[in-house]
Amino acid sequence: MKRKMIIIATTVLSLCMFSGCQKSQLETLSQETESSYQSLIKVETTTLQNEDKKTEIQNSNQSSEVNEETNSNITLDESRIIKDQTFVATLNDWGEVTFVTYGPKPGADFEDVTFYLMKNKKVVYAFPFYGEDNKINEIGGLFDSVASIGFRDVNHDDLEDIIVIINYVTGAGPQGMVPRPKVRIFRADKKEFHLAKDLIDDITNQMNESDLTINGIYKYLKSK
Repeated sequence: MKRKMIIIATTVLSLCMFSGCQKSQLETLSQETESSYQSLIKVETTTLQNEDKKTEIQNSNQSSEVNEETNSNITLDESRIIKDQTFVATLNDWGEVTFVTYGPKPGADFEDVTFYLMKNKKVVYAFPFYGEDNKINEIGGLFDSVASIGFRDVNHDDLEDIIVIINYVTGAGPQGMVPRPKVRIFRADKKEFHLAKDLIDDITNQMNESDLTINGIYKYLKSK
């Protein structure tokens, strides 16, 4: 009887040990599988992120190439270049370029002034229009002249932005033929410029016309 109890006990102990071993193996296998699965997800996620970045860079380069190709096809009429407001400047990633102020076509009363960057006698960048199709309907009045242009960093990002003061005549009232200044600000963003309508509206609403100078505008924006 005693021998029989010993055999039974030994058998139970063996089964428990075998069961425990299997459980340990299963837990180890489960941990290894989970670790491998997480590693696979990490690799796949990293691969997808790299592919997305690659696609973004390719799209950016393609967009830049399209813009450069489009700009290179622009031909300027030299008689419309306003020479006293055209300057050689060093602008951000553009390097040394000529900032060109380009007047409206003669007889086109509601056309606005435009601006370009030129390098090696070719247009490399066309600045965005203020009004749709470069019409001055939103401004009111007719283009008179460009009073001044300044290259300043107005938003603390170490990139040269551009401030332009343009004179328009409204033709309305006793002072209708007296030129009135309007501000145009182009905010730099590496290889392009954005029309900063938020800053333009702020200046229009908060600053007196008599204070609209390049330095006055620059100080006002830097203080914000």
